Amino acid sequence: MNAKSDMSKLSSQQRERFANALERVGDDEDILIVLAEMATEDAPELMKKLEGEIANGFLEAAAKTGHALKGLLSTFETGEPVEGLQSLIDSARQDDEKEVVHQFATLKPQLHQLVESVSELT
Repeated sequence: MNAKSDMSKLSSQQRERFANALERVGDDEDILIVLAEMATEDAPELMKKLEGEIANGFLEAAAKTGHALKGLLSTFETGEPVEGLQSLIDSARQDDEKEVVHQFATLKPQLHQLVESVSELT
C-alpha cells in the first residue's frame, strides 16, 4: 500500500489532469493547492480586466494583462489555452486589434474552463 497516495488531498482524476503541474511543484500537493487558491482568486479578475482592455482598444495594456494571466495559469497548464495567450499577447503588441478580439473570443471559454478545473483543486 502506498502511503503517499493514501494521504493525497487530490483525487486520482485531479492528479492525472494536473500531473505536469504537480511535477513542476515537486509533487507537493499543498503548494499546488495554495497556487490554485491564488489562481482561482486572481484569474477571473485578470480575465475581466483583459476583456475590458480589449473592448476599449487598449492593446498595450491588454498585452501586459495577458502576460500576467499567462504567468498565473502556466503553473497548471503549458499547452492550450495558456499557449494561445502568447499569440494574443503578440498580436496586441503588434497593435492588431481585429486579431486580438478574435483570439480572445476563441480563448475565453477555454480559459474559463481551465480556471474552473483549477478551482476544483481548492
